Amino acid sequence: MAKKATVKYENPVVQYQDNLLLTTIGDVWAYYKIKPFQINVANVEDKRKYKNSFIDVFERLQKYDDVDLKLIPKDMDLAGRIQGTSDDWADDLREVAEYYIGQEEVNLLESEFNPAIIDEFYIGVKLKNINVGDDLKDKVSFVTDLVMKRIAETFRYQVKFDDSFFERFNTMNEDVLSILKSIDAEKMDEDRLVAMLGLPYHHEKEKSLMAMRDTVFDLSHTGVIKRITDDKEDYFTHLVMNMPDKMQFLSVLPEIQSYKFPVEVHIKINFPQRDGWRGLKQQTKSSKGKYRDELRDAFNTDEDSSKRSELNYKLAKNLVNVLDDKNGFLQWSVILVVRDENVKELKKKVNKLKTRLKTFERDIELYQPSFNQEQLLYQTLPAVNLGVFKQWRQYTTVPALAELMFGTSQALGSHTGFYVGRVLSLDKFETIRQAVASSRLLLLLNLVITNKGIRGAKTDSPHLALSGDTGQGKSFLFKLLLLHMAMFNVKILYIDPKQEIHRWFMRALETEKNPYFRKLIESFHFVTLNANDRNNLGVLDPILTLNEQSTEDDIPDVLTLVKEMLVQIRPISQDIQLETALNRSISKVCAMRIQGEKVGTLTVFDELAKGSQAEKDLSDFYQSIVPKTMLRLAFSDGSTDSLQFNDQRTILEVTGLQLPNAKQDSRTYTETQKYSMALMLALGKYLEKFGRANPDEFSLEMIDEAWIFTTSQAGKNVFDSIKRLGRSENNAVFYATQRVKDSDDEESIGQYGQLFAFDSSDDRENILKQFNLPVTKANIEMLANLKKGQCLFRDIYGRVGKVVIHSLFDEWTAALKTVNSNESAKLEEKYA
Repeated sequence: MAKKATVKYENPVVQYQDNLLLTTIGDVWAYYKIKPFQINVANVEDKRKYKNSFIDVFERLQKYDDVDLKLIPKDMDLAGRIQGTSDDWADDLREVAEYYIGQEEVNLLESEFNPAIIDEFYIGVKLKNINVGDDLKDKVSFVTDLVMKRIAETFRYQVKFDDSFFERFNTMNEDVLSILKSIDAEKMDEDRLVAMLGLPYHHEKEKSLMAMRDTVFDLSHTGVIKRITDDKEDYFTHLVMNMPDKMQFLSVLPEIQSYKFPVEVHIKINFPQRDGWRGLKQQTKSSKGKYRDELRDAFNTDEDSSKRSELNYKLAKNLVNVLDDKNGFLQWSVILVVRDENVKELKKKVNKLKTRLKTFERDIELYQPSFNQEQLLYQTLPAVNLGVFKQWRQYTTVPALAELMFGTSQALGSHTGFYVGRVLSLDKFETIRQAVASSRLLLLLNLVITNKGIRGAKTDSPHLALSGDTGQGKSFLFKLLLLHMAMFNVKILYIDPKQEIHRWFMRALETEKNPYFRKLIESFHFVTLNANDRNNLGVLDPILTLNEQSTEDDIPDVLTLVKEMLVQIRPISQDIQLETALNRSISKVCAMRIQGEKVGTLTVFDELAKGSQAEKDLSDFYQSIVPKTMLRLAFSDGSTDSLQFNDQRTILEVTGLQLPNAKQDSRTYTETQKYSMALMLALGKYLEKFGRANPDEFSLEMIDEAWIFTTSQAGKNVFDSIKRLGRSENNAVFYATQRVKDSDDEESIGQYGQLFAFDSSDDRENILKQFNLPVTKANIEMLANLKKGQCLFRDIYGRVGKVVIHSLFDEWTAALKTVNSNESAKLEEKYA
């Protein structure tokens, strides 16, 4: 028959208020929540800074004697975080968003993790009662209150102190908070405190201490406790962790946080008295003398115990040196708690934990005491001192404790939004499947909030950049973002110069029967510009972006752009007279357009022909090329209408484009490549026009192969104009390029709210610099080890880490792929 935990090990807390707890022996503890410190992947300097802050805090906490550190995994309310974005879903695709975002993403992830969790960190400090009150009268009153409280508890009466009792601790509460500020701590609110008190009893929402503890603990299972409440039964066990002698760079807490199942960590700390005749220093010196005498006697008598005496003397000698050092000295214990509804599954978790910790550091020892689970349950409760049990203690300096990296996290992304992958550790993962299976840290993105002044964000820029070599997964991620953003209330223009999306989307529709997927894909409006279609002639003419509402201030940008397009056809930089004439002609036509005349870029040739013979020859050359090539898409006489984007989701492609490789020397461009570059520059002006159209509507331009805009000053000007729209025009730009340096010039710093970088073998130093990571051999190797689908990511909070991109839906994966496999490729993978 199940039995309740004996009176000896009942919870010591008898009253709470705000962040304060009162125990049966008169101790008052204050608890605080620590905001996790993001450890940027591969940044040793970040770790050093955090350790220094941690050490400083604990050196200053010595005067409070006892400290309680807790890592508590908590249900992250995944449904609330994802479904909470529903107010921003698109009206015409609401049922699609409800299915994919609101239902399937939540269900698939929750079924995997049951539930998905986040880690929360708490620190409790025992406040000293000797300083309570300003005079003797207050102290006497305090002592009297405690005596009455203890007597009442003895007879099981419920005595409740009024608010003034806890007010006596306000000064110390604030003092501790000021010490903890450097590790970003805040007072726990009462709801969190109640949840922490109720956690061991599975009554996190009960406010009454009596109701909270209405739980039966069955101790009949060896090494395991069965927990029984009115509506649930489960099992848990306590594991005691013994640390190795050398703890430098141990970082065991982040390792524990990486496990797929939740693990609680409870660290009880006590600062022993150092000085005085009862102090640890005096006791250690006495032991040193004792072991020295034993060692001398052992050597003189040639006893076998000499080795043991030598070791004891060495340890005592070292401890004396440590206690003479300036660093704080502490005694502490680490207890892990693992839970499961099935006792067999619980044992599997324990075995995995032991195996992985031993692999992580072979000198770590993990014990599962068979007959001390009841005592360990008590030891992990809030407001319990380390001094209750002497076994399982460890003795170190404060810097050694800091090596555990308590209070740190590798979480990335938004706190809300849709799912795109997992956050990874620095381990090497060969496949996407392996990488995904290794992590429980979900990568959520909420891309409609980035320009809304989010508290704690390092940037308000809504722009997002992707970079990396072909084949690493850049295009897959770009299209994954496209499908998600299509379900939000955003007007989208996607530029697809490679003409991939239409083809792959249509192929996916041939076999996929899911009605929600079909509706999502069919919501895209595809616009294909074909130079052989007379209806398309001149629609990309940059001069058509000018109208009677434009001013002379708008002319320079258009002039530079048109000139750069013409220079792509025939360079004229060696002839200053021709260049001057061309500038003059473009400016004149732009002015005519502002005055209401129906003129276009072709009119520039007419104006140029009015000049010298050289100017007429240049005009004749342009007129011999433009009407017979794809360039006629961007050159008009002014009588046509410019390109319009009235649909909610437009994917624009241009047939016949042959873009050069990003790393190709411009001097080796073919004629078709030059014309393609000119058309892309013209298209850039329409991207800017699209972004400016309606500031009250969130608009998004997605540009694949955006490196094209960085190859010339005109392209940079156009692209900078697009990026400057940003927050002021309620506009965002997502773009993909091959080299991270394309977004790393001085003018672009701060313009990218979020950044993904897949590996690029000849760009690794620039990648590290862009992410503010040190250029070291280890970090270069880390980038080289990034396999397909893995990349570095910087979020709006400035946090940097390694992630893997992951699609939850097979039909999406089919629509997003960019190459077909063949039998030889499958055979190669079989034997990899």
